[in-house]
Amino acid sequence: MIRNCFLCENQTELLYDANWVLPGLAPTNIGFSICPHCGSVCQSPTVTFDDMMRFYSSMAVYTNPGRKEKPSEAKIRDLDEQIQFIKRGIGNLPSSALQIGSSDGYTLSRFKSAGIDRVLGVEPGKASVALAKKLYNVECINDTAENFKTTEAFELIILTHVLEHLYEPQQTLNKCRKIQDSLAEGFIYVEVPLLAPPKSLFPGFFAFEHINYYTRENLLKSLLNSDYYPISVIEHYRSNLSPIIGVLASTKPQYHTDDFVNQYSKNRNRVQAYRRQEVEYWQQRLDVILPQLQQAKRVYLWGAGIHTSQLVANTNLLEKVIITGLTDTSELKWGLKQGNWHCVPPDAVEWQQGDAVLISSYASEKEIFDALQWLRDKQVNTLRLHNVDDTKAH
Repeated sequence: MIRNCFLCENQTELLYDANWVLPGLAPTNIGFSICPHCGSVCQSPTVTFDDMMRFYSSMAVYTNPGRKEKPSEAKIRDLDEQIQFIKRGIGNLPSSALQIGSSDGYTLSRFKSAGIDRVLGVEPGKASVALAKKLYNVECINDTAENFKTTEAFELIILTHVLEHLYEPQQTLNKCRKIQDSLAEGFIYVEVPLLAPPKSLFPGFFAFEHINYYTRENLLKSLLNSDYYPISVIEHYRSNLSPIIGVLASTKPQYHTDDFVNQYSKNRNRVQAYRRQEVEYWQQRLDVILPQLQQAKRVYLWGAGIHTSQLVANTNLLEKVIITGLTDTSELKWGLKQGNWHCVPPDAVEWQQGDAVLISSYASEKEIFDALQWLRDKQVNTLRLHNVDDTKAH
């Protein structure tokens, strides 16, 4: 489907596209486009909303089984900062908080421990809702940002790494604003990946799940368009997998921001430069291990997911190597079709000496590699594509 600009609703201009083999969905032409009227970048063409929801509800996993469902050190650190950042911006923590996109409940559990009495999550992933209850006794509505309903008014609404996923993010911000209409003052904290200069961005920054891309300027504009007034802004470029920006805003009018300026030329140049950098990166990484793959008896891809999609879309892997199959430790992915393969459990494969496994993941590559010693003990060659030990991923 073709999307209009998520910020100003004008038609967009295609910058580049490629065919992606998507997990659980049919191969699809995915592209990234820019709005000539404001310069915002979005994913278009993309899959339909229903297909995206099918992806989230059936297989999206945001906890790492290698950590036994515990938060990473980076996640713990980030919550330390978010709580203090919000407390400093407001002067105190409010009495109630709603988080849209609450994942496994860890964020809300931390805010509750910090002194917020009433917390509620909204999360489309059934597995994540169950984890929130099991791990942290956090109540969550199993629904989407677009469809959930509540009659409660929450003093603080949290959207961390949510807006970049939504087909109509402005509608969700407007919905949040309505929830707080009855309050003397309400607050919202929004955090998203930051479209920074290309050299700041990691491989795979333009991802399937991220359909909107934010700069400081268009994020502030999006909040102002929904009658939220920014009061605190924070940016990080090296501490996380992606550069990020966080904004705390109030429902009370404030006058701290400049007028919005069209970013078309700057963002168009950034995306085109990044695209050249991205394709070169993935192919160079594959070329390093290609001889080992070609000498293997059989080759399996480890990881049904988006990095496998990007590997196929950005390299000539399928032209150079016959891929025998796809495997993953996540039960949610077993049986799902990606490209020409169905994902199977690792113990369903009769591993043989001389087989090779290629790990496609960037964020979790080191953890996966360390966990595959049992395959190396069977004389299976486990290959890392990226060889980055600290991706600063959550």
